Amino acid sequence: MAEQHVRHLHLTTSKTGTFYFAFGSNLSPSQMSLRLHHSPRSSEPVGIARLDSHAWIICERGYANVVSLPLSNTASDENTVWGVLYNMSPEDEARLDLYEGHDEVRNLSPQINPDHASQGWKPYLQGGWDYNKHYLPMTVTKWLRDPREYGVDVANWETDSASLQQQTTIRALVYVDEHRTRPGAIKHEYVGRMNRGIVESVALGLPEGWVNSVLRKFIPSGIFVDEEGYVGTPDGYIEGKDVDWAGQKVAAEATEVGDHVKEPEVKVQLG
Repeated sequence: MAEQHVRHLHLTTSKTGTFYFAFGSNLSPSQMSLRLHHSPRSSEPVGIARLDSHAWIICERGYANVVSLPLSNTASDENTVWGVLYNMSPEDEARLDLYEGHDEVRNLSPQINPDHASQGWKPYLQGGWDYNKHYLPMTVTKWLRDPREYGVDVANWETDSASLQQQTTIRALVYVDEHRTRPGAIKHEYVGRMNRGIVESVALGLPEGWVNSVLRKFIPSGIFVDEEGYVGTPDGYIEGKDVDWAGQKVAAEATEVGDHVKEPEVKVQLG
């Protein structure tokens, strides 16, 4: 099946799973643990990484996206995206695909990328998926677990965490929306989840200065996940559903119309 092939290309540096670079609400290991059920290790942060020559935005759909920029020798907040690195099992990667709208229902016949120059990092065209899978080089600036667990040799990583030896180039999966690349307004249900991700990832080592410079342009502070909680929906983004928010009818993710997965329910299911 084509979709199975998409999930098992093994195009990341990890030898024990799939390195995944989270830049949106999955900056939160708490949310990742509620979404991924096959292996607890899939939701364990393994590093803090930097993706260069990309801009972080809230796109027209109201959710986080990264947009490719021309290569530059000068790094700035505007052309750098910081994120949390995970190492997912194939089963949990397949589960996360559903949350990212990368599923058969949306794209029954995935088309192979005909451009030989980019096939190595973008095997398929996005088609009807919400996000396409890109496999991009990036720099791990802080390992949170022994990189040798993933087949990555970093000398003296345990004793010299601040050294340039920590600047390790790896390749990781990044979910990218190629269709919606212009800035937009954030969905209100996404604000709390992003703020949770910010708090948890900054505690792990994500640069707070970058957060204040880039993310805070789109994400108001002080709004967090409510007591019911939500983790998104395995149906991804639902086009055409409308909710009345602040007097406006707006298209919504399923989480906004009452059929979302609530955190207490997931925690009970997980025991």
